[in-house]
Amino acid sequence: MNKITLISVIILVVALAIYTYYTVITFGPVQGYIGDEVWYPTAAYNILKLIFHVTPPMYFPYSNEQNIQTYINPEHPPLGKYFMDIFILLLGYKPLAWRIPSWIMGDLTVIVAYLLTRKLVGSDLWGNVAGLVSAALIMLSPNIWVIHGIAILDVYVGFFSLLAVYLLLSDNRLLWASIALGLAFASKESAFPLLLPFLFYVGDLRKNPIQRAIYGIGIPAATYAILSVPIMIYFGGLDGWFHNSFLYMLGWDSTNGHIALSAVTQISAPWDWFLDVHPFYLGYNFYASTNPILMWLWVGTTPLAFILKDTKLITLTMSAWIMWLAFVAVYFLGNHTLFSFYVTDFAPLVNTYIAASIFKALKKADLKNVMKYGK
Repeated sequence: MNKITLISVIILVVALAIYTYYTVITFGPVQGYIGDEVWYPTAAYNILKLIFHVTPPMYFPYSNEQNIQTYINPEHPPLGKYFMDIFILLLGYKPLAWRIPSWIMGDLTVIVAYLLTRKLVGSDLWGNVAGLVSAALIMLSPNIWVIHGIAILDVYVGFFSLLAVYLLLSDNRLLWASIALGLAFASKESAFPLLLPFLFYVGDLRKNPIQRAIYGIGIPAATYAILSVPIMIYFGGLDGWFHNSFLYMLGWDSTNGHIALSAVTQISAPWDWFLDVHPFYLGYNFYASTNPILMWLWVGTTPLAFILKDTKLITLTMSAWIMWLAFVAVYFLGNHTLFSFYVTDFAPLVNTYIAASIFKALKKADLKNVMKYGK
C-alpha cells in the first residue's frame, strides 16, 4: 500500500467511524416502528416463528397492522428479513436488533463505493481522492442516510446492487459478481432490471453464449431460488411459492394499493425524485428526501461515460438508469403509489458514478495537458 492510499484509507476509516457513531445515536434511541418497519421486522420474526419454528423472546410488541402476527411479506424477496433474523435471534425482538444489519449495510455501501471508484479511476492521487468523494456522497445522501438507519429492504438492495457491479467491473470476479447479483435479487425485486447491463458487460468477458447465460442469468437466478427455498416450503412447494409469492410480487408492484391515493404528500413519481417532490415521511421527524443536485449531476455526467468511451463507466451509470426506468415502467403499468425512499435502491450506483466519471474526465484532461506541455 503506497503512502497516498494509506492516507486515504485512514481518512475513510475516521469518516466511517463518525458516520457510524451518528447513525447509532440518531436511530438507536427510537423505541418505536419507523415508517415501513411496521412490516419488515414483524415479517422477519414471523419467518422465524412460522417457517423455522424458532421463537426468540419478544421485548417489543407487534405493530398494529391487520393480520400482522402471521404476515411474512410474500410480496418481496426474503434476504433482508433473514439478516434481521440473525440479530433478532441474538438480541431478541426489539428495534436495536432489527436495525443493526441496516447500519452494517450502510457502512459496507460506503466502503464498496470507495473501492469501486478507485477501481475505475486508479490507485493514484486522482483515484484516492475520487474514492473519498464517492464515499462522502454516499454518507451525505439524505435518502441513504435515513433509509440505512431503519429496518426496511431498500438498503439491502442498494448495497448488493453496488457490490454486484463492483465485482462485475473487477473483471476477474465474475462468479462472485453473479452471486452478488443473485443476492440483490433476493433483497428486493427492484434489482431485477440489473440483469440487462450485467449481460451487456458479461458479453465483453465471455464470448461463449452458454457461459454468458450461466453467469448472467443462471447463477443469479439459482442464488435467488436457493434463498427462497424456506418460503417455497412454507407455501407447499415451488408451485405454491410461484403463485403466492413470485407472481403475487409482480402483481403487487404493478398496481396501486401501497398507500391511499389521497395521501398525495407521501407519493412521488420517479421524475419527482429529481426535484425532491413529496419526500416520504417516516415518522419521528424523518423524511426520505432526495438530493436534486446529485440527481441532476447524474443526468449531466452520464454523457461523460460515452464521451470517454469507457465501458465500465457506461455499465455503471446505465445500471442506475435501468433501475430508475423500471420504476417508470411500473408507474405506467398502473402503480401510482411510489415513494421517494426507492431512490436508495439505486442511489449508491448514482453517487459512485458521479465521482468516478468526473475524476476520470479530470484525470484524462490532466494527462493530456502533461503530454502537451510537459508538466
